[in-house]
Amino acid sequence: MTYKALELERPATYELEGLEVGVTSNCNFRCDYCCAYNRNDGNSINAGEIIKVLEQLPGLKRVRLSGGEVTLKYRDCVEVVDYCTSRGIHTQLNSNASLLNEDRIAQLAEAGLTNIHISFNFVTAEEFSDYYRIHPSVYHKIRENIALCVEAGIDTVLETLLFSETEHRMDEISEHVYRLGVRTHEIQNSIVMNHTGWRSIAARETLKKAVNGLIAGRKEDMTLYFTCMDRFMNELGFTERPGVYFPHCIEGKKQLHLHGNGDILISELCHPVIIGNIYEGASLKDLYEPKQMPEPLREFLDKQPCPAYDALFPQSV
Repeated sequence: MTYKALELERPATYELEGLEVGVTSNCNFRCDYCCAYNRNDGNSINAGEIIKVLEQLPGLKRVRLSGGEVTLKYRDCVEVVDYCTSRGIHTQLNSNASLLNEDRIAQLAEAGLTNIHISFNFVTAEEFSDYYRIHPSVYHKIRENIALCVEAGIDTVLETLLFSETEHRMDEISEHVYRLGVRTHEIQNSIVMNHTGWRSIAARETLKKAVNGLIAGRKEDMTLYFTCMDRFMNELGFTERPGVYFPHCIEGKKQLHLHGNGDILISELCHPVIIGNIYEGASLKDLYEPKQMPEPLREFLDKQPCPAYDALFPQSV
């Protein structure tokens, strides 16, 4: 299964094929985008507990390990990846890459990690430091670790959030991604998150210009994924072609999020509605059964709200 394979076909049936596990809510960065939701509340879930959940899900195809910063619980990550590899489940590690090193990367590769997904929003140490509120030296460490991941043979994906801080520099960022040896660049459209107050999104015309610029400048051996844009890609004139993809949203349809305190959420960022808790009797295995489906999930699947679309086309709300 290739990266984003679950999202390259529009979900026709609703069943759990992907699970994102928030291994820890703690993070060593302090960015405005995700830390406002990932509450640094101390909640975490260990490898043994995660594996018990996964054992109940025979149809699972992909497991994402995220945070907070997931590598704060590095040994748990390796153990879960190793278990998933033994079952043929593809694994993704979402990380800021600041706490990795050559030995840790080698262990993840040996455990069978399918891909590592690293945030990459800035091209200078100074900009990076200002935004994440962390020492500039960390930026250089991250770049070194990205190159090491590529050398270790791990499918390495760099993700750039298209928002007010990056919207006018996407071409430059993409060039740095390429120079680092990475050949998969994911561009995540920014969304309004009313539950956190974060609203630094790109305007419609700015987004359109940035996306078209990236597509026009794409190198032949680079693959671009434009996430959270499938709902309105036709309205903005975007078209898929070899090497350019607009993945379909599977949040709540094929994928759910498991928080460290046991909460099951429809989506971590776009629709953080809790639909159960594994420590209070909720079973991920049964959630999509008609008689077992929680009402908030049923309502979500019926209405299929899209905050990205609503932000760009508010008249349709």
